[in-house]
Amino acid sequence: MKRKIIISSAFIVLSFLTTKAQNGLNINPVREYKAITLEECIERAVEANYSVVISGNNLEITRNNVTLAPFLPTVALSSRQSSSTSDQRNFSSEGVRENSVVKNASIINSASLSWRLFDGFAMFATREKQQELLSQGEHNFRSVIENLVMRISAQYYQIISMQNQVNLLTELVAISQVRYTQALTRYNIGSDSGLEYKQAKIYLNSDSSRLMLQKENLRNAYIELYSMMNVSLESEYSINDTIIPLPQLDIANLLESADNNNTTLNSLRAGEKIAALDTKLAKAARLPLVDFSAGYNYNFNRNQYFPSKFNESNGMNWGFSLSVPLFNGNEINRRVKNARISQENAKLTMEKEMQDVESEIRQLYNLYNNNIRLIAFEEESRELAYLNLEAAMEKYRLGSLSGIEFRDYQLSYLDASNRKMNTLYQAKVSEITLLLIAGNLFQ
Repeated sequence: MKRKIIISSAFIVLSFLTTKAQNGLNINPVREYKAITLEECIERAVEANYSVVISGNNLEITRNNVTLAPFLPTVALSSRQSSSTSDQRNFSSEGVRENSVVKNASIINSASLSWRLFDGFAMFATREKQQELLSQGEHNFRSVIENLVMRISAQYYQIISMQNQVNLLTELVAISQVRYTQALTRYNIGSDSGLEYKQAKIYLNSDSSRLMLQKENLRNAYIELYSMMNVSLESEYSINDTIIPLPQLDIANLLESADNNNTTLNSLRAGEKIAALDTKLAKAARLPLVDFSAGYNYNFNRNQYFPSKFNESNGMNWGFSLSVPLFNGNEINRRVKNARISQENAKLTMEKEMQDVESEIRQLYNLYNNNIRLIAFEEESRELAYLNLEAAMEKYRLGSLSGIEFRDYQLSYLDASNRKMNTLYQAKVSEITLLLIAGNLFQ
C-alpha cells in the first residue's frame, strides 16, 4: 500500500506539472495512435518492402527462363520482294543512239525448320540447369523475406524495450520531481539549506533531459520501422506489447534443422549442382552434333531480256547434317578444366558455409542461453532495487537520508531495470536469429 501511495503521488505531481506546461506553452493535444502487432508489421512489410518486391521480380524472371526451348525446333518465315528500273543508251559507230528501259522484278518466299536432334546431351543439361537456377532463385527470395522478418522483429522488440525505458524514465522524473518539491518545501520553512533543493533541481533537469532524448530515440525507431514496412514515415502507430521469450530452444534440433532448412545452404547446394551441370555442358562439346532441317521455297523472277515472260519455281527441301568436332585449339579441354575447378570451388564453398553456420549457431546459442538464465537474476535485482528505492524515498521524506545517497538508490534502480530489459531484448533477438539460421523463422 505504501508503495502504491508513493508512486501515485509522484505521478500526480508529474501530471500536474505536465498539464500546466502544456497550457502555458499552448502545446497541441496528443494525437491518437493506432495499435499495431508484430504480425501486421510483417504482413505489411512482406507486401510492400522494396527489397522483397525487387527480389520477387527477379524470381519471376528466373521462372520465365525455365522453358522447353532446348528441345524444340526453330521455325521461320521469310519473304523478299525487289524490283529495279534502269535506262540504257547505246551509241553505234555511225552515231546513232538507241534508248531503252530495262525493268526487273523478283519475289522470294520461304519457310524453314531447323531442329537439333543431338548435341551431346547438352539440351538435357541446359533444361536441368534452368530448373536449378529457379530453385536457387526461390531460396534467395526466401532469404530476402527471412532477413526482412528478422529485421522487422528485432526493430519491433527494440521499440518495446525503448518504450519501457521511456516509462521508466518517466517514473524517475516523477520521483525526482517529488524530491525537488520536498527539498524546496524544507528550504522555504528554513529547515534546510538552499544547496539541497538546487542539487535536486539539477537532478530533475538531468532526468528530464534524458527522458526527452529517449523519446526522440523512440520516435526515430518508429520511423525506421515505417521505412521497412514501406508506409508513410509520418504514420502514427503504437506498439503495446511485451517481450516474452519462447520455451528454451534445443541446440541439437537447431543444428539438424539448419542442415536441412537453412536458405543459404540450400542456395549453395543448388549452386553446386549448377556447377556440375556446367561441367557436363562443357564435356558435351566433345560429342557430335546432329541437325535436321527442312524448308519450302517459292521464287518468282521477271526479266525482259529472257525470252519467257517470267520464271517461277517452288518446292520442298530437307536433310540431316552431322558435325564431329576434331580439334579446335584445345578450347574444349580448357573449358572442361575450368568448369571442374568451378565445381570444386562450389563444393568447398558449401563445406565452408556449413562450418560457418554450425559455428554461428553454437556461439549464438551460448549468448542466448546465458541471457535466458540472466533474466531471472536481473528481475530479482530490479525488484530489490525498487524496494530499496521505496525505503530511500521514505527516509528522504523524513530527512534521515541525504540527497546524494537518495540519488544513488535512484540510479541503482534505473540500472537494474535497464539491465533486465536489455537482457530480455538480447535473449529475444538471439532467439529470432537462431530460428532464422535454423530455417524455422516462419514456423
